Amino acid sequence: MSALRRFLAASALLFAASLAACCGPSTARADAPNPVLERFAGTYRYVGGEAELQALDRAIDEVVSQMNFFIRGIARRRLRAPNLPSKEVGVFLEKGQIRIERPGQPEVSAPADGKPITWRHPTDGDVFQVSHGIDDQGALYQRFEGERSVSLNRFVLSKGDKRVTIHTVITADRLPAPLHFKMTYERREARDPAPRPL
Repeated sequence: MSALRRFLAASALLFAASLAACCGPSTARADAPNPVLERFAGTYRYVGGEAELQALDRAIDEVVSQMNFFIRGIARRRLRAPNLPSKEVGVFLEKGQIRIERPGQPEVSAPADGKPITWRHPTDGDVFQVSHGIDDQGALYQRFEGERSVSLNRFVLSKGDKRVTIHTVITADRLPAPLHFKMTYERREARDPAPRPL
């Protein structure tokens, strides 16, 4: 190989290396923490009190009142029990996953980029497509899509990220209208005492 060819080959290699360094994919950048997601990380305790429980009952009654009289009682119980607020909610970020925990309920973990996963409830065996992520309004969302129902939880921060309000919308084939309600939680610091049962 002539000196000119060796020079051109070396120049091409240097250019390719420089291009990869400045424009190629960055592993460090891909693995960097997401500052928007990090704002949600933590443990929150329920502070909505009796007012939000009553609001939940009113929302359920509004939906159930549109159903056949003979099934209203059953429908009301089935809607109320699983949607009562938990005493705490935990949001954890780990290896590109968002994990959401509630005492007494199975934890749910899904990719933070919104990619859905198949998740089976360990108790009743129901299967859902679950996705976690950040929506266009900057809220953290948790979406469950089953064969006949969809449940969407939106976590909205306020008060300097010390409070999170979870807005829930449930739609189902057997419901005459969507069920809307919200529950409010405040960030629990490490020194705070554990909350008492509701």
